[in-house]
Amino acid sequence: MVRFSDLELSSDAGILLARQAEQQRQVCQGIADCIEEWRDPNKITHSLQQLVSQRVYQLVGGYEDANDSNQLRHDPIYKLACDRLPLAHQAHLASQPTMTRLENHISKGEVSRMRSRMVDGFIKQYRQAPEEIVLDIDGWDDPTHGHQQLSCFHGYYGQHMYFPVLINEAKSGYPVVLQLRAGNSHSGKGVAGILRWLFWRLKRAFPDVRIILRADAGFALVEILRVCERSKVGYAVGFARNAVTERKIADLLERARLQYLKTGEKARLFDDVYYAAASWDEPRRLVMKAEWLPKGANPRFVLTNLEEPAHQVYDDFYVQRGADSEHRIKELKLGIQADRLSCHTFIANQFRLLLAQAAYILLLTIRHAAAGTQFATAQVPRLQAMLIKGAARVRVSARRVLVELAAYCPFAYELRQITQRLVSSQALILG
Repeated sequence: MVRFSDLELSSDAGILLARQAEQQRQVCQGIADCIEEWRDPNKITHSLQQLVSQRVYQLVGGYEDANDSNQLRHDPIYKLACDRLPLAHQAHLASQPTMTRLENHISKGEVSRMRSRMVDGFIKQYRQAPEEIVLDIDGWDDPTHGHQQLSCFHGYYGQHMYFPVLINEAKSGYPVVLQLRAGNSHSGKGVAGILRWLFWRLKRAFPDVRIILRADAGFALVEILRVCERSKVGYAVGFARNAVTERKIADLLERARLQYLKTGEKARLFDDVYYAAASWDEPRRLVMKAEWLPKGANPRFVLTNLEEPAHQVYDDFYVQRGADSEHRIKELKLGIQADRLSCHTFIANQFRLLLAQAAYILLLTIRHAAAGTQFATAQVPRLQAMLIKGAARVRVSARRVLVELAAYCPFAYELRQITQRLVSSQALILG
Protein backbone atom coordinates (compact mmCIF):
# COMPACT_ATOMS: atom_id res chain seq x y z
CA MET A 1 0.00 0.00 0.00
CA VAL A 2 1.33 3.43 -0.97
CA ARG A 3 0.03 6.64 0.50
CA PHE A 4 1.13 10.20 1.23
CA SER A 5 2.39 10.53 4.79
CA ASP A 6 0.94 12.87 7.38
CA LEU A 7 4.43 13.34 8.87
CA GLU A 8 6.44 16.53 8.41
CA LEU A 9 8.39 15.27 5.40
CA SER A 10 10.11 17.11 2.56
CA SER A 11 11.53 15.95 -0.76
CA ASP A 12 14.02 18.86 -1.00
CA ALA A 13 16.42 18.51 1.92
CA GLY A 14 19.24 20.03 -0.15
CA ILE A 15 17.58 23.43 0.01
CA LEU A 16 19.38 23.76 3.34
CA LEU A 17 22.64 23.75 1.34
CA ALA A 18 21.30 26.67 -0.66
CA ARG A 19 20.48 28.43 2.61
CA GLN A 20 24.09 27.98 3.75
CA ALA A 21 25.28 29.30 0.38
CA GLU A 22 22.99 32.32 0.85
CA GLN A 23 24.53 33.02 4.25
CA GLN A 24 27.86 33.23 2.45
CA ARG A 25 26.79 35.16 -0.67
CA GLN A 26 23.91 37.28 0.71
CA VAL A 27 22.48 37.43 -2.80
CA CYS A 28 18.81 37.18 -1.76
CA GLN A 29 19.40 39.73 0.96
CA GLY A 30 20.96 42.05 -1.61
CA ILE A 31 17.96 41.80 -3.92
CA ALA A 32 15.51 42.40 -1.06
CA ASP A 33 17.47 45.46 0.08
CA CYS A 34 16.92 47.04 -3.34
CA ILE A 35 13.10 46.82 -3.11
CA GLU A 36 11.22 49.67 -1.49
CA GLU A 37 8.51 48.48 0.88
CA TRP A 38 5.07 49.49 -0.43
CA ARG A 39 2.82 47.47 1.85
CA ASP A 40 0.93 48.58 4.94
CA PRO A 41 3.29 47.87 7.88
CA ASN A 42 0.35 46.65 9.96
CA LYS A 43 -0.59 44.00 7.41
CA ILE A 44 2.82 42.53 6.55
CA THR A 45 3.12 38.81 7.17
CA HIS A 46 6.13 38.00 5.00
CA SER A 47 9.19 40.24 4.85
CA LEU A 48 10.72 41.17 1.50
CA GLN A 49 13.79 39.10 2.29
CA GLN A 50 11.62 36.07 3.02
CA LEU A 51 9.66 36.51 -0.22
CA VAL A 52 12.80 36.81 -2.34
CA SER A 53 14.49 33.91 -0.55
CA GLN A 54 11.44 31.66 -0.95
CA ARG A 55 11.23 32.41 -4.68
CA VAL A 56 14.95 31.85 -5.24
CA TYR A 57 14.99 28.61 -3.22
CA GLN A 58 12.08 27.34 -5.29
CA LEU A 59 14.12 28.00 -8.44
CA VAL A 60 17.04 26.14 -6.88
CA GLY A 61 14.70 23.22 -6.28
CA GLY A 62 13.48 23.27 -9.89
CA TYR A 63 10.11 24.97 -9.27
CA GLU A 64 9.98 27.86 -11.71
CA ASP A 65 6.23 28.44 -11.53
CA ALA A 66 4.87 30.86 -8.92
CA ASN A 67 1.88 28.51 -8.57
CA ASP A 68 4.21 25.99 -6.89
CA SER A 69 4.28 28.30 -3.87
CA ASN A 70 0.78 27.16 -2.93
CA GLN A 71 2.14 23.73 -1.99
CA LEU A 72 5.73 24.56 -1.07
CA ARG A 73 4.61 27.17 1.45
CA HIS A 74 3.78 24.24 3.75
CA ASP A 75 7.08 22.38 3.18
CA PRO A 76 9.11 22.22 6.44
CA ILE A 77 12.49 22.50 4.68
CA TYR A 78 11.49 25.64 2.80
CA LYS A 79 10.15 27.07 6.05
CA LEU A 80 13.48 26.38 7.74
CA ALA A 81 15.42 27.90 4.85
CA CYS A 82 13.29 31.05 5.13
CA ASP A 83 13.80 31.29 8.92
CA ARG A 84 10.36 30.02 9.87
CA LEU A 85 9.71 27.26 12.37
CA PRO A 86 8.50 24.18 10.46
CA LEU A 87 5.37 23.73 12.55
CA ALA A 88 2.42 22.00 10.95
CA HIS A 89 -0.60 24.14 10.03
CA GLN A 90 1.06 27.43 11.02
CA ALA A 91 3.88 29.82 10.09
CA HIS A 92 3.24 29.19 6.40
CA LEU A 93 5.25 30.87 3.67
CA ALA A 94 3.85 33.07 0.92
CA SER A 95 1.30 31.82 -1.60
CA GLN A 96 1.16 32.40 -5.35
CA PRO A 97 -0.85 35.67 -5.23
CA THR A 98 1.71 37.19 -2.87
CA MET A 99 4.58 36.12 -5.12
CA THR A 100 2.84 37.50 -8.18
CA ARG A 101 2.25 40.85 -6.50
CA LEU A 102 5.95 41.04 -5.67
CA GLU A 103 7.02 40.30 -9.24
CA ASN A 104 4.67 42.88 -10.70
CA HIS A 105 5.54 45.62 -8.22
CA ILE A 106 9.24 45.89 -9.11
CA SER A 107 10.27 49.15 -10.77
CA LYS A 108 12.96 49.94 -13.32
CA GLY A 109 15.04 51.78 -10.72
CA GLU A 110 14.92 48.79 -8.37
CA VAL A 111 16.08 46.50 -11.18
CA SER A 112 19.04 48.80 -11.81
CA ARG A 113 20.01 48.67 -8.14
CA MET A 114 19.74 44.88 -8.15
CA ARG A 115 22.01 44.66 -11.19
CA SER A 116 24.55 46.82 -9.39
CA ARG A 117 24.37 44.61 -6.28
CA MET A 118 25.04 41.54 -8.42
CA VAL A 119 28.26 43.12 -9.69
CA ASP A 120 29.19 44.07 -6.12
CA GLY A 121 28.74 40.42 -5.13
CA PHE A 122 31.05 39.34 -7.95
CA ILE A 123 33.72 41.80 -6.83
CA LYS A 124 33.46 40.79 -3.15
CA GLN A 125 34.13 37.13 -3.92
CA TYR A 126 37.79 37.98 -4.51
CA ARG A 127 39.85 37.96 -1.33
CA GLN A 128 42.62 39.77 -3.19
CA ALA A 129 42.73 41.68 -6.45
CA PRO A 130 42.92 39.31 -9.45
CA GLU A 131 45.56 39.76 -12.12
CA GLU A 132 43.17 38.89 -14.96
CA ILE A 133 39.43 38.60 -15.50
CA VAL A 134 38.11 36.96 -18.67
CA LEU A 135 34.50 37.78 -19.49
CA ASP A 136 32.30 35.86 -21.94
CA ILE A 137 29.21 37.42 -23.46
CA ASP A 138 26.47 35.63 -25.35
CA GLY A 139 22.74 35.81 -25.92
CA TRP A 140 19.99 33.27 -26.46
CA ASP A 141 16.53 33.15 -27.93
CA ASP A 142 13.68 32.87 -25.42
CA PRO A 143 10.37 32.07 -27.16
CA THR A 144 7.31 33.89 -25.81
CA HIS A 145 3.76 32.56 -25.86
CA GLY A 146 1.50 35.44 -24.95
CA HIS A 147 1.24 39.21 -24.86
CA GLN A 148 4.42 40.03 -22.96
CA GLN A 149 5.70 43.57 -23.38
CA LEU A 150 8.52 43.89 -25.96
CA SER A 151 7.96 40.35 -27.15
CA CYS A 152 8.78 40.81 -30.84
CA PHE A 153 9.23 38.68 -33.93
CA HIS A 154 12.85 37.89 -34.77
CA GLY A 155 13.45 37.13 -38.43
CA TYR A 156 16.52 34.93 -37.91
CA TYR A 157 14.89 32.69 -35.31
CA GLY A 158 11.47 32.88 -36.94
CA GLN A 159 9.49 33.32 -33.72
CA HIS A 160 8.19 35.82 -31.19
CA MET A 161 10.75 35.97 -28.41
CA TYR A 162 12.90 37.81 -25.91
CA PHE A 163 16.65 38.07 -26.49
CA PRO A 164 18.46 37.97 -23.09
CA VAL A 165 22.23 38.48 -22.90
CA LEU A 166 24.57 36.95 -20.32
CA ILE A 167 27.99 38.22 -19.25
CA ASN A 168 29.81 35.70 -17.09
CA GLU A 169 33.30 35.24 -15.71
CA ALA A 170 34.94 32.50 -17.74
CA LYS A 171 36.80 30.54 -15.04
CA SER A 172 34.11 30.25 -12.38
CA GLY A 173 31.05 30.77 -14.57
CA TYR A 174 29.80 33.49 -12.21
CA PRO A 175 26.91 35.33 -13.92
CA VAL A 176 27.97 38.96 -13.61
CA VAL A 177 25.18 40.51 -15.71
CA LEU A 178 21.97 38.95 -17.00
CA GLN A 179 20.06 41.49 -19.08
CA LEU A 180 16.69 41.08 -20.77
CA ARG A 181 16.21 42.65 -24.22
CA ALA A 182 13.38 43.01 -26.71
CA GLY A 183 12.83 40.11 -29.09
CA ASN A 184 13.80 42.00 -32.25
CA SER A 185 17.19 43.11 -30.89
CA HIS A 186 20.44 42.61 -32.76
CA SER A 187 22.89 40.37 -30.90
CA GLY A 188 24.96 43.36 -29.85
CA LYS A 189 22.17 45.87 -29.26
CA GLY A 190 22.51 47.77 -25.99
CA VAL A 191 25.66 45.86 -25.04
CA ALA A 192 28.10 48.78 -25.40
CA GLY A 193 26.47 50.74 -22.57
CA ILE A 194 26.39 47.71 -20.28
CA LEU A 195 30.06 46.95 -20.95
CA ARG A 196 31.12 50.57 -20.42
CA TRP A 197 29.46 50.56 -17.00
CA LEU A 198 30.78 47.08 -16.09
CA PHE A 199 34.37 47.87 -17.09
CA TRP A 200 34.22 51.05 -15.01
CA ARG A 201 33.00 49.13 -11.95
CA LEU A 202 35.68 46.46 -12.29
CA LYS A 203 38.48 48.95 -12.95
CA ARG A 204 37.43 51.01 -9.95
CA ALA A 205 37.58 47.93 -7.72
CA PHE A 206 40.75 46.47 -9.28
CA PRO A 207 42.78 49.27 -10.93
CA ASP A 208 45.57 46.98 -12.16
CA VAL A 209 43.45 44.06 -13.40
CA ARG A 210 43.71 42.88 -17.00
CA ILE A 211 40.22 42.39 -18.46
CA ILE A 212 39.62 40.38 -21.64
CA LEU A 213 36.25 40.14 -23.38
CA ARG A 214 35.33 37.17 -25.58
CA ALA A 215 32.33 37.15 -27.88
CA ASP A 216 31.04 35.67 -31.12
CA ALA A 217 30.57 37.50 -34.40
CA GLY A 218 27.20 38.91 -33.39
CA PHE A 219 28.98 41.32 -31.05
CA ALA A 220 31.54 42.57 -33.59
CA LEU A 221 30.03 46.07 -33.62
CA VAL A 222 32.28 49.10 -33.82
CA GLU A 223 30.71 50.69 -30.73
CA ILE A 224 31.57 47.60 -28.66
CA LEU A 225 35.15 47.57 -29.96
CA ARG A 226 35.53 51.27 -29.13
CA VAL A 227 34.26 50.76 -25.58
CA CYS A 228 36.88 48.04 -25.05
CA GLU A 229 39.68 50.16 -26.51
CA ARG A 230 38.79 53.28 -24.55
CA SER A 231 38.46 51.23 -21.35
CA LYS A 232 41.83 49.55 -22.07
CA VAL A 233 40.19 46.14 -22.17
CA GLY A 234 41.46 43.30 -24.35
CA TYR A 235 39.03 41.60 -26.69
CA ALA A 236 38.80 38.58 -28.97
CA VAL A 237 35.59 38.83 -30.98
CA GLY A 238 34.55 36.61 -33.85
CA PHE A 239 34.10 38.23 -37.24
CA ALA A 240 31.87 37.10 -40.09
CA ARG A 241 33.29 36.34 -43.52
CA ASN A 242 32.93 38.79 -46.37
CA ALA A 243 34.47 39.34 -49.79
CA VAL A 244 37.42 41.31 -48.40
CA THR A 245 38.34 38.81 -45.67
CA GLU A 246 38.05 35.92 -48.13
CA ARG A 247 40.59 37.62 -50.39
CA LYS A 248 42.93 38.17 -47.46
CA ILE A 249 42.82 34.51 -46.38
CA ALA A 250 42.90 32.99 -49.89
CA ASP A 251 46.66 32.34 -49.99
CA LEU A 252 46.75 30.93 -46.44
CA LEU A 253 43.79 28.68 -47.19
CA GLU A 254 45.48 27.37 -50.34
CA ARG A 255 48.57 26.47 -48.30
CA ALA A 256 46.35 24.62 -45.84
CA ARG A 257 44.71 22.73 -48.72
CA LEU A 258 48.07 21.63 -50.09
CA GLN A 259 49.22 20.54 -46.64
CA TYR A 260 46.06 18.46 -46.23
CA LEU A 261 46.58 16.79 -49.62
CA LYS A 262 50.16 16.01 -48.67
CA THR A 263 49.53 14.56 -45.20
CA GLY A 264 45.92 13.36 -45.41
CA GLU A 265 45.24 15.01 -42.05
CA LYS A 266 43.46 18.24 -41.26
CA ALA A 267 45.63 21.31 -41.68
CA ARG A 268 45.46 24.46 -39.55
CA LEU A 269 47.44 27.60 -40.36
CA PHE A 270 47.27 31.01 -38.68
CA ASP A 271 48.13 34.53 -39.69
CA ASP A 272 46.98 38.06 -39.01
CA VAL A 273 46.36 41.20 -41.05
CA TYR A 274 44.95 44.64 -40.44
CA TYR A 275 41.41 45.17 -41.61
CA ALA A 276 39.11 48.20 -41.64
CA ALA A 277 35.41 48.11 -42.47
CA ALA A 278 33.89 51.10 -44.23
CA SER A 279 32.27 52.36 -41.02
CA TRP A 280 35.48 52.16 -38.97
CA ASP A 281 37.77 55.10 -38.32
CA GLU A 282 40.90 52.95 -38.12
CA PRO A 283 42.07 49.43 -39.03
CA ARG A 284 42.11 46.65 -36.43
CA ARG A 285 43.99 43.38 -36.10
CA LEU A 286 42.24 40.42 -37.71
CA VAL A 287 43.43 36.92 -36.79
CA MET A 288 42.80 34.38 -39.55
CA LYS A 289 42.56 30.62 -39.13
CA ALA A 290 42.83 28.68 -42.37
CA GLU A 291 41.67 25.12 -41.72
CA TRP A 292 41.19 22.37 -44.28
CA LEU A 293 39.16 19.31 -43.31
CA PRO A 294 38.00 16.21 -45.21
CA LYS A 295 34.80 18.13 -45.89
CA GLY A 296 36.70 21.13 -47.26
CA ALA A 297 37.64 24.63 -46.16
CA ASN A 298 36.81 25.97 -42.70
CA PRO A 299 38.12 29.57 -42.42
CA ARG A 300 37.57 31.59 -39.25
CA PHE A 301 38.26 35.22 -38.29
CA VAL A 302 38.74 36.93 -34.93
CA LEU A 303 39.06 40.66 -34.26
CA THR A 304 41.44 41.40 -31.41
CA ASN A 305 43.67 43.98 -29.78
CA LEU A 306 45.68 41.33 -27.92
CA GLU A 307 49.40 41.14 -28.64
CA GLU A 308 49.79 37.36 -28.39
CA PRO A 309 50.63 35.36 -31.55
CA ALA A 310 47.70 34.58 -33.82
CA HIS A 311 47.41 30.90 -32.88
CA GLN A 312 47.42 31.73 -29.15
CA VAL A 313 44.70 34.36 -29.56
CA TYR A 314 42.51 31.82 -31.30
CA ASP A 315 43.27 28.63 -29.34
CA ASP A 316 44.01 30.02 -25.86
CA PHE A 317 41.40 32.78 -25.76
CA TYR A 318 38.70 32.77 -28.37
CA VAL A 319 37.98 29.09 -29.01
CA GLN A 320 37.37 28.42 -25.31
CA ARG A 321 34.50 30.89 -25.31
CA GLY A 322 31.95 28.72 -27.10
CA ALA A 323 31.86 25.80 -24.69
CA ASP A 324 32.00 27.98 -21.57
CA SER A 325 29.27 30.48 -22.43
CA GLU A 326 26.97 27.89 -24.02
CA HIS A 327 27.23 25.65 -20.94
CA ARG A 328 26.26 28.55 -18.68
CA ILE A 329 23.22 29.36 -20.79
CA LYS A 330 22.29 25.68 -20.92
CA GLU A 331 22.45 25.44 -17.13
CA LEU A 332 20.31 28.56 -16.74
CA LYS A 333 17.68 27.26 -19.15
CA LEU A 334 17.55 23.57 -18.26
CA GLY A 335 18.43 23.69 -14.56
CA ILE A 336 16.78 26.91 -13.38
CA GLN A 337 14.26 27.51 -16.18
CA ALA A 338 15.52 31.07 -16.60
CA ASP A 339 13.65 31.16 -19.90
CA ARG A 340 10.30 31.01 -18.08
CA LEU A 341 9.44 34.69 -18.63
CA SER A 342 5.65 34.60 -18.74
CA CYS A 343 4.80 37.83 -16.89
CA HIS A 344 3.04 40.54 -18.86
CA THR A 345 5.36 43.46 -18.11
CA PHE A 346 8.94 43.64 -19.31
CA ILE A 347 10.27 44.75 -15.90
CA ALA A 348 8.62 41.81 -14.14
CA ASN A 349 10.31 39.43 -16.55
CA GLN A 350 13.65 41.16 -15.99
CA PHE A 351 13.10 40.64 -12.26
CA ARG A 352 12.50 36.95 -12.90
CA LEU A 353 15.85 36.81 -14.71
CA LEU A 354 17.54 38.37 -11.70
CA LEU A 355 15.94 35.77 -9.41
CA ALA A 356 17.23 33.04 -11.73
CA GLN A 357 20.67 34.68 -11.63
CA ALA A 358 20.57 34.56 -7.82
CA ALA A 359 19.56 30.87 -7.84
CA TYR A 360 22.41 30.10 -10.24
CA ILE A 361 24.91 31.86 -7.97
CA LEU A 362 23.79 29.73 -5.01
CA LEU A 363 24.14 26.53 -7.02
CA LEU A 364 27.60 27.59 -8.23
CA THR A 365 28.56 28.16 -4.60
CA ILE A 366 27.43 24.63 -3.75
CA ARG A 367 29.38 23.23 -6.69
CA HIS A 368 32.49 25.13 -5.61
CA ALA A 369 32.13 23.64 -2.12
CA ALA A 370 31.94 20.19 -3.75
CA ALA A 371 35.57 20.41 -4.96
CA GLY A 372 37.26 17.02 -4.73
CA THR A 373 33.97 15.10 -4.89
CA GLN A 374 32.06 13.61 -7.80
CA PHE A 375 29.99 16.82 -7.98
CA ALA A 376 32.94 19.17 -8.51
CA THR A 377 32.09 19.57 -12.20
CA ALA A 378 28.44 18.47 -12.15
CA GLN A 379 25.94 20.41 -14.22
CA VAL A 380 23.11 22.20 -12.43
CA PRO A 381 20.44 19.57 -13.30
CA ARG A 382 22.62 16.86 -11.74
CA LEU A 383 23.25 18.95 -8.63
CA GLN A 384 19.51 19.36 -8.27
CA ALA A 385 18.71 15.70 -8.86
CA MET A 386 21.40 14.29 -6.55
CA LEU A 387 21.92 16.92 -3.83
CA ILE A 388 18.85 19.14 -3.67
CA LYS A 389 16.28 16.39 -4.13
CA GLY A 390 16.51 14.30 -1.00
CA ALA A 391 13.97 13.00 1.51
CA ALA A 392 13.97 14.53 4.97
CA ARG A 393 11.88 14.29 8.10
CA VAL A 394 11.66 17.41 10.26
CA ARG A 395 10.86 17.28 13.97
CA VAL A 396 10.55 20.26 16.28
CA SER A 397 11.21 20.04 20.01
CA ALA A 398 11.51 22.65 22.71
CA ARG A 399 15.27 23.05 22.14
CA ARG A 400 15.99 22.23 18.53
CA VAL A 401 14.79 21.42 15.04
CA LEU A 402 15.96 17.98 13.94
CA VAL A 403 16.24 17.20 10.23
CA GLU A 404 16.62 13.48 9.55
CA LEU A 405 17.90 12.37 6.15
CA ALA A 406 17.61 8.94 4.61
CA ALA A 407 19.78 6.34 6.35
CA TYR A 408 20.97 4.93 3.02
CA CYS A 409 21.57 8.21 1.20
CA PRO A 410 24.24 7.38 -1.43
CA PHE A 411 25.73 10.87 -1.22
CA ALA A 412 26.09 11.18 2.56
CA TYR A 413 29.85 11.78 2.34
CA GLU A 414 29.46 14.50 -0.28
CA LEU A 415 26.70 16.21 1.71
CA ARG A 416 28.90 16.29 4.81
CA GLN A 417 31.87 17.68 2.86
CA ILE A 418 29.84 20.39 1.17
CA THR A 419 28.14 21.41 4.42
CA GLN A 420 31.44 21.67 6.29
CA ARG A 421 33.01 23.76 3.53
CA LEU A 422 30.06 26.11 3.29
CA VAL A 423 30.12 26.64 7.05
CA SER A 424 33.91 27.17 7.16
CA SER A 425 33.75 29.58 4.21
CA GLN A 426 31.03 31.52 6.00
CA ALA A 427 33.18 31.73 9.13
CA LEU A 428 36.19 32.83 7.10
CA ILE A 429 34.34 35.61 5.31
CA LEU A 430 32.59 36.95 8.39
CA GLY A 431 35.68 36.57 10.57
